[in-house]
Amino acid sequence: MRIKHIPEDFFLREVLHFAPGKKETPWRVYLLEKKGWNTLDALKKAAREKKVPLGEIRSLGKKDRHAHTVQHLSIPVKYDLSFEGEGFSLRPAGYTTVPLEPSVLKGSLFSLKLRDMGTAEADHVEKRMEEISKQGFANYLDDQRFGNVGAKGEFLAEMLIKRRFTEALRKYFTFCHPEAPTWLKKRHAQRGEKWGRWAEMKPLCPEPLLQKMLALLEKRGEKGARDCLALLPAEELGMYFSAYSGYLWNETLSRFLADKPGDFFSVPLKTGPVLQYRTLPTELFTRLEGLTLPTVGPDMPPLPPEIAPVFSGLLAERGVRLSKFRLREVEKASFSSFSRNCLMIPQGLKWKREEDDLFPGKTALSLDFFLPRGSYATMMLKSAAGKFKARGGSRG
Repeated sequence: MRIKHIPEDFFLREVLHFAPGKKETPWRVYLLEKKGWNTLDALKKAAREKKVPLGEIRSLGKKDRHAHTVQHLSIPVKYDLSFEGEGFSLRPAGYTTVPLEPSVLKGSLFSLKLRDMGTAEADHVEKRMEEISKQGFANYLDDQRFGNVGAKGEFLAEMLIKRRFTEALRKYFTFCHPEAPTWLKKRHAQRGEKWGRWAEMKPLCPEPLLQKMLALLEKRGEKGARDCLALLPAEELGMYFSAYSGYLWNETLSRFLADKPGDFFSVPLKTGPVLQYRTLPTELFTRLEGLTLPTVGPDMPPLPPEIAPVFSGLLAERGVRLSKFRLREVEKASFSSFSRNCLMIPQGLKWKREEDDLFPGKTALSLDFFLPRGSYATMMLKSAAGKFKARGGSRG
């Protein structure tokens, strides 16, 4: 099963809890429609062209470039962000009295096309769609959440929690995304080789923020690591915190399911495999359907009694304590706890089998459905694929 072969194979439209007003208010709402761009790069280009401060733009989430997406954002009404660019556009869509924040996002409508399937695989996926329409899927956070996690499963946020500031800073200087170009991977590797020789590292760190950090390190050595980390923007720190809290949430649910009755199978993720299910006994399904788990944070509410020992055991295994999640040493961002549904049933799920117009002799499946905020369509597809696996890839 091939997903996102072309951007049109993965269409997503955000749905808000309210309709933007027609009467002018302090904030204007825009629709960003894009293909072949990730959200941040598109906004950077538009902001630069329109001379709008990037920090004034509020979006409800970042979408990757391997899709056709329509999403909302808001900006003070004094700015004009209308823009037509190659691969993306920004159009006014009304007004709001306050800037948009994640709580106003109801969810997303999806129209997807799964391609390059043989008969047996298409039969399997159709059967899974029938099962998912009735019992849903385990609502794990997918790999999009873990782009900043190292190949060895190292979490910068966990290093901060353990107050291993030097190790965290070294990871920040040397980590490189797996999809980064070879020259960039080489540069980051060289930073690791020259670690501690700050003057020699300067040519390898052209970024202004890294130059500031190196100036601190030249004065104070590794004792300045904590002050260097305090320079990180709140949004960037939040992404590291989000990845770690997502891992702990996933792992807690998967371990909880491990000794339960049901038809389970393993789904590989960047942070390690998790247990997904095909079908669940009625009693367990009913329990999970109404069960939410909070993400980790110093102020998180009590966990359900049957899950609390699983979570506590996981923290002990990682060598961390809940009280340590309050990071007073790095105050720009924090772990914010919120509840997530343990399972998710897509709303209005419909599918249609057809001949694949791009892969002769193969079968395609068109899907339409709605998922509430915080759920991952890609996780649903991994649940549907099972042993056949869902693989991405675009032309060329």
